[in-house]
Amino acid sequence: MNAFYVSLKPFLNHGALGRPTDWAAIFANKSCLEVEIGFGNGEYLAMLSRANPQVNFVGFEQYCERIHRTLRKLSRTGLDNVRVLRLDARAGLERYFSPKTISFVHCLYPPPWPKKSDVKHRLFTTDFLKLVNSRLIDGGALKVVTDHHPYMEWVRENIRDTGFSAEFKNIRAKYGTKFEKKWVEGGQGEFYELLLTKQAHIPVGLKEDNLLQSYLIDRFNPDHFGFKDYSQEGVAVSFKEILYDAKKQVALVHVIACDGPLAQNIRIVIAHSSKGWRVNLAEGTMLMPTMAVSQALECVYQAAQNSIA
Repeated sequence: MNAFYVSLKPFLNHGALGRPTDWAAIFANKSCLEVEIGFGNGEYLAMLSRANPQVNFVGFEQYCERIHRTLRKLSRTGLDNVRVLRLDARAGLERYFSPKTISFVHCLYPPPWPKKSDVKHRLFTTDFLKLVNSRLIDGGALKVVTDHHPYMEWVRENIRDTGFSAEFKNIRAKYGTKFEKKWVEGGQGEFYELLLTKQAHIPVGLKEDNLLQSYLIDRFNPDHFGFKDYSQEGVAVSFKEILYDAKKQVALVHVIACDGPLAQNIRIVIAHSSKGWRVNLAEGTMLMPTMAVSQALECVYQAAQNSIA
C-alpha cells in the first residue's frame, strides 16, 4: 500500500505558533510570502509552489479531508515552500501575520452563500477587505475568482474605502481545481475574476490573545452538571456533551465557542486533585485563545460550582 502522504511537515499546529508568526524562521528564508484562502484539495496550491519555488506559501483550510489530500499533493512536489493551517482565514490574518508582510492573497471559488439569509457568512465584507489590505505589502494584491456572478457583484460593492483599486474581468476556466472542473463538465463556460491592488494602507492592528484561566472548586457532582448556553456581543458558547469517568474522577466537557464567524470545538476538563476539583482546558487542545474560549471556561466553572448547590 502506498503512503497516504509522505510528510506532515507542511502542516502547522497553529496553537504552537507565535502570534504574530515569524514566517522567515518557519521557512528558514526571507522569500516573499503569499497566502491562499480555502485551498480545497490543493490543486492550485501545489501548482503555485511548483511554478514559484522562490516564493513561500501559507494556505488556510478548515476541512481535514481536504488538508489530507493537499498534503499528499504537496509531497509529490519535492519542495519545502508551503505550510498549511486548519484555521479560519479571518483569525489567521488577525493574529499570525504582521502588517505589510504578505505579497499576494489568492482565493478561488469561495462559498457564495447564495440565500439571502446566509449572506452574513460571506467572507469578503468591507471589514475583511480592510484586514487583507493591512496585511499586504504596499502594491500587494488580492485575487478572488468565483463561478457565481451575484457573489462577485456583492464583493465589488464592498470595495469602497478599503484602499484597493479593482480590475474585473470574465474568464474561461484556467485554474484546474476540482470544483472548476465540475462546473465546466456541467456546462458552465464563464467565470469571474477580481484583482484588487493595494493603493493605500488601511491600518488594522493585531488581535491580542485572551488570558485563559484555570479554576479550582471544592466539590463537584457530575449528575447535577447543568450548562447554560451563553450568547452576548458576538460571543457564543454552546454545550455539546459531558463524559465522566467515576474511577478516575475526571469529567470531559465538550463545548463550541464562537467569536463571530470563528467557531472552535474545545474540551474542558474537570478533574479531582488533592486541592479540590480543577477546571481547565484539556491537554493538547489546539485552539485560538479568544474571548469565547475564555468565556467557555467561565461557563463550565459556573456550571460545576452550581452542581453542588
